[in-house]
Amino acid sequence: MSAFAKMTEAKYVEGYIRFFWHNGDEKRAYEISAEALQESFGAQDATGGALLNAFERGRDRIERAVEQSLNTPTDGVTELGSGDFAQED
Repeated sequence: MSAFAKMTEAKYVEGYIRFFWHNGDEKRAYEISAEALQESFGAQDATGGALLNAFERGRDRIERAVEQSLNTPTDGVTELGSGDFAQED
């Protein structure tokens, strides 16, 4: 498992990657679908290994998306999609 996946406790769960982000005392759960990982970070397929590799490749953009979401209240899992990873020109 990669360093980013370990740091975020990322794991494959039936078609998506679930991970956690620590923000002070708060621990927030996030999910990124296989489709978003394929579109945004080039996952070769929807297998756990391919999705986790894409998750690692997308680290910088995933971190930015998480940071932008921290001010949004949530009662559960925050879903991140392809639109959250749009690259700025």
